[in-house]
Order: sequence, then structure tokens, then C-alpha cells
Amino acid sequence: MLSAYDRGEFDVLIVVDVDRLTRRLADVLELRQKREIRIVTVRGAIDTQDDDFMLKQLVLLAEREVQVKTRRARRYAIERRKQGHPSPGHTPYGYRWLPASQRDANGTRFEIVEDEAADVRRIFGDFLAGAPLGQIARDLNRAARTTRAGKPWRRTTVRRMLMNPHYAGLLPPAQQVAAGHYDLAKIDLDECEAGAWEPIVSRAYVSAARAQLVGREPVHNGTARRWLLSGLAVCATCREPVYAASGKSHPTKRVDGSGKAASKRYHTYRCRNNHFHRAGDPIDEAVTLICIRRLQEPDASTLLAQAADDGESPSELNAQLADLDRREQGIYNLLATRGNTGNAMHALETLDDERADLEARLQKVIQHDPLAEAVHSGDAEAWWDAASLGRRRTVVEELMTVVIRPVRKGQRTPTVEKVIPTIAIEWVQD
Repeated sequence: MLSAYDRGEFDVLIVVDVDRLTRRLADVLELRQKREIRIVTVRGAIDTQDDDFMLKQLVLLAEREVQVKTRRARRYAIERRKQGHPSPGHTPYGYRWLPASQRDANGTRFEIVEDEAADVRRIFGDFLAGAPLGQIARDLNRAARTTRAGKPWRRTTVRRMLMNPHYAGLLPPAQQVAAGHYDLAKIDLDECEAGAWEPIVSRAYVSAARAQLVGREPVHNGTARRWLLSGLAVCATCREPVYAASGKSHPTKRVDGSGKAASKRYHTYRCRNNHFHRAGDPIDEAVTLICIRRLQEPDASTLLAQAADDGESPSELNAQLADLDRREQGIYNLLATRGNTGNAMHALETLDDERADLEARLQKVIQHDPLAEAVHSGDAEAWWDAASLGRRRTVVEELMTVVIRPVRKGQRTPTVEKVIPTIAIEWVQD
């Protein structure tokens, strides 16, 4: 605006009121001393000496009002935080912001959006099962899921979600934001307050995800596996892991005689030592069928269930954490009534050690969820159909090693029945 005045584009400035122009006295002093601008308000001109004095007084009052409102807003923010309520602004995917008219008696600001929350749970589950970030993003895109902005998922978006303590019902501490960048990696979960909204995943899930991501440099989107057996299956000749590649079909004559059909690209598996280069889809279908049948067999289910029962389940560990919380609250109640005692402080320190141990064990158990889910699903085929590629790969890796044999030149294996004799399965439990 001042540049426009200097260029001679206007000589009178009209405002509704003085505080619509500025609420800082420094601005007025800068404006009137360096430029002979006539300022007109609905109350009349203020370009005379007397009106100039009034302008400064009115701006001083407006500046004081801003300071009072700022202090009031700061006190409100502190009180709101004590109650576990987030600040207005960006609402995490999986929640929606509730306006004041829709809040409950506790003033809850976040409400779970169920279809989005299912995506959040899937993201955490797949990542802790070993799926790369890029693979998780691709699985969501293939399922026709989009971000709240309607855009495709990217690994950076998935990473930010996995780092966000809001999903565990935790309110992170205020952070000095530099250049508009809020650094999720700098958040300490132990410094977070309990949020006044329902969590989508447990604290253990967020803690386990952050433990893997904090300090890890982002990598290129293309590193995630795109196919079921890439890096898992091995060549029968050299025992080296196979990797995914692509093949190109030969042009074939059309049945109606109208020329040749165009060549098409298709998914393949290739031995890195060039012992074979085979179509991948039939092999994936064969391994899927074998894997599901194995999970459906009573002896395999018993074996897998026994392996799961030998360890600790998430529900058992969560119950122990809840019991620890009750014990901790009892100690705090004792401190409130009897004051600080050495025994109470020692008990709190012991509980802290127990909590750290439980959370570490829970994180370890969580990472084996895909196999446990498949074992206890009751319908292995339905579980497989609904599972992401990352979870399927985890189950395959836990159950078997797929050995792919070379085939004769010109030998076609387009069906599962023809593929099965050309591969071998080495069961992990055998």
C-alpha cells in the first residue's frame, strides 16, 4: 500500500475506523512522519494536528486491547490444554473437528471418522508388520483410498501419520515452530498430555512406529516391494534371491484377421544370475493357494497357534499396563493424602521400570500381528483377500521359503496346475 502511495496511485486513505488501519503506534509514527497521507475515517478526517493527536490516542487504545486479548487467549489455551483439548487448526486424518454446538459435556473436539480410522489402523498394522512406507501408500491407492484432500497417498504422508501422537490420544507439547515447520520427530511421548478424545490405536503402536522412524532418513518412493515374492523366493540353481522384472508379449494375429495385437508388458521374476526369467502372476497365484491351504490345515493351525500362545498377546500386555496405571494412581492418591514418602517414590520408580519393560515387550509382539491374525482369523482365505501386500509377504516369509526352478525354453506355465511342479516349498517349521 505504501509503495502504491509513493508511486502516486492515491493521496487519500479511507478506512472504516482507526483500528482497521493499524493497532501499533509505531506504524502511525512511521506513516505520518515520512508521508503526508490524508487518512479519512467514518468519524471524519484526522490529518490536522488535533486529529493527529487523536489518531495516536486511538491507536494506543487499540494496541492495549490487542495485548489484553492476547493475554486472555494465552490463559485460555493453557486451561484448554490442562483439560486435554487440542488447539483448532489442522485435524488429523481419521478425526473430524467438532464445532462448539456438537461437543459433549466434556467439550471433546475430535470425533472419529470410522472409514478413515480403518485406514489409520491399517497403516500402523502394516508398518509394524514390516511393510515399507511406499508399499503401504501403494496399497491404499490400489484400494481407491485418498487423503482428505482427495490426493493419492505418498510415503511422506504415511510417515507423518505414523509419527503423530494424536492417534494414541496424546496431546503433544507446544513447539516453537520455525518457518512454519512442525517437527514431529522432536516430540517426546513422555511429555505428552492425555488427550480428551478417543484414540484410534494404542500408545504402544505409536511408540513402536516412532522407534523405527525417528532418526531414519527418508528414502526414495521406489524401494518398496511391489510383488509377493520379490526378495523372498530363491533360485533353485544358485539359491540367490529372485527379483521382480517385466516381460513383453509377442504380437499375435487377431482371430478376425484384422492384423496383429499389440505387445503387452507383464510381471515376471528373474534370477539375478540369469538361470530363469518367468511370468510372475501364475507363480504368485500358486504360492497364494499353497499358503492358504497350509493355514487351513489343522496341524498347521495348531502349530502356528501354539507358537503364538508360547509368546505374549497384545491383549494380555495391555491388561498389565492398565493394572500398572491403577497402581500408579493409587500411589499418587497416597502422596496427596500423606505427603511425600520415600517408599512411595521408590514404588513410582519401580513402576516406571515395569512400564518401560511392558511397552518394549508389547512393541515386539505387535510386529508379529499379521501371522497371528491369519492363524486366529477362522477364515484364512478371507483374511488373505483383505490383507495388504505387505502383510501377505510377512506371512509368506514366516511360513516358507519358495524355491523357483528354471523351465525349458518354450515351456509355458500359464496356470497354477502347471506352475506347482516347477516350484518347491521349504516350510520354516520342517
